[in-house]
Amino acid sequence: MNPLRLSLTASLLAVLLVGCSTPTSRAPTSAATPAERQQDAIAALLDEASRAQPIRAAELRTEAARKLIDANQRDQAIAILERIDTALLPPILRFDIATLKAGTALERQDSGQALRYLAEMPSSEPLPTAQAIELGELRAQAYQQQQDSTGELRELIKVAQLRQEPAMRQALHERIWALLGALPTDGLQRLASAGEASYYEQGWYELAINLRTSTDLAEQYSNLDAWRTLWQSHPALQQPPKAVAALFDSSIMPTRRIGLLLPQSGSLAKAASAISDGFMAAYYQAQREGRPVPEIQLLDSTLVNTPEQLLNLTRTMQLELIIGPLDKNYVNQLALTDTLPVPVLALNNSNIQAPGNLYQLGLAAEDEAEAAALRAWQDGNRRMLMMIPETDWGSRVGQAFVRKFESLGGQVVGAVTFAEQAGLADRVASLLNIDDNEARTKRVQQAIGNRIQSELQPRNDADALFLSALPVDARQIKPLLAFNYAADLPVYATSHLYNGSPNSLSDIDLNGILFCDLPWVIGPPSTLKLAMSQQREDTDTRFGRLYALGADAFTVHPYLEQLRASPLTRISGETGQLYLTEGSRIARDLPWARFDNGVPSLLTPASN
Repeated sequence: MNPLRLSLTASLLAVLLVGCSTPTSRAPTSAATPAERQQDAIAALLDEASRAQPIRAAELRTEAARKLIDANQRDQAIAILERIDTALLPPILRFDIATLKAGTALERQDSGQALRYLAEMPSSEPLPTAQAIELGELRAQAYQQQQDSTGELRELIKVAQLRQEPAMRQALHERIWALLGALPTDGLQRLASAGEASYYEQGWYELAINLRTSTDLAEQYSNLDAWRTLWQSHPALQQPPKAVAALFDSSIMPTRRIGLLLPQSGSLAKAASAISDGFMAAYYQAQREGRPVPEIQLLDSTLVNTPEQLLNLTRTMQLELIIGPLDKNYVNQLALTDTLPVPVLALNNSNIQAPGNLYQLGLAAEDEAEAAALRAWQDGNRRMLMMIPETDWGSRVGQAFVRKFESLGGQVVGAVTFAEQAGLADRVASLLNIDDNEARTKRVQQAIGNRIQSELQPRNDADALFLSALPVDARQIKPLLAFNYAADLPVYATSHLYNGSPNSLSDIDLNGILFCDLPWVIGPPSTLKLAMSQQREDTDTRFGRLYALGADAFTVHPYLEQLRASPLTRISGETGQLYLTEGSRIARDLPWARFDNGVPSLLTPASN
């Protein structure tokens, strides 16, 4: 290969930069490779540009730069483009130069430089629609690289107004809605109240706020109707994102006949009875309030105990919905069923990928562990200790916490389990590395032959502790933390440490611990709970949580379609703010409380 060709581009660029005469290029031979022919073409463009008038010269150099970019020679391309004086060029040519430079900067993940290049396009000079769309998409890409969701959002809203193709506009509306859903509520409200938004931006902001701040589905529908009235010409109404469209199109149709599938004998019968009582209490309350209620058929899951039997009975009795079963194995069998003829709202969770119309509503302890991981992370903690009981549920809780906390980017730097109260002191000391400090002190004493004083210090690589323990254990663990020089270590706990009834004398040692629990337990009592408390003495026990589960099964059953339609949909229940996750599992946002003077003090939403 001719050595002259290997340095052709560098030579051309050097000559161009110093303003000397045009480099000499010879015509490509038949033996030249495609790359060599490409270099010769670039040389010819630059040669012609050196003799052309300014606008034509800029066009030729831009074409040469585009070929260099195609040949992965971006530095040379940028050097050529940077020397073009764009002040007197027509808008389209200035656009070509700016987008070539910006595209190269974005490929290098230099979003700041890309935005500076794009800013060279004066906003006073109108562009054809295609170029305006490309400019907006490049800006959106740059903001995305900078993780500036607001900037990306604004650019996409502008681009969506320029797109005429329905499919392309719909795709942009889905991206806009996803970005709005990822913005924190306070940030979204600042955008809406700043007074700087365009008509299109303001409509999107208010739509997201109306759905985000709705406390339950009924309020969400009311807010959606109000928004629709005010924004009749907005593109989000004319071509809404799928999640919003589903809410516009869906209606709440009462189910006429429900099968309540629970065991009437066996080990789960007592729990099932409490769930049934909560369900029927909600049923009769709805009836007293004049709301439509379905016909309830009681089914014994110890007799109707296989998916085949259940499906046959569903057809025979013309049931439109099944609520139950409670047994986890039964739920797993249903999850393995290819299709279900009617929706099933199971009262336990399965880890198996389930068919679309198998919904799962349970009181899994893992939910609380995940909520604790999220709360600890939101409070700024990145390194956690963990203390859990040596039980099956303790193991599940621990695994769920680690999985969630690590998915957020955090790290569990130490963990211990405990089985007996007598060993709690040793387990706490081990978790805090206090025993290592004592051993180190003894080794120093042996080495120097003298007694020394050593102030014991707990480990300094942890920000907080995640605790899952029953009340009798938790009441010892918190004082042991203080005894081992970790009194100020924040503690996040599951509801297991609280039995449901305030007892300042017994729980004074839990002061400072933050824990999540059901609204039924730590929230202001609902009308339903007050009514049940007059008839039962166990509504404030851990067993009472089953009444709440049954009540929520009734509350949520008319809204399964709406929950599936929108991830923003929330239903206020006795067990939390309910929403649907992937896999048709109904999850919940839980309130938080802190022990103050031995009594749980509910944290306000602002504190959350």
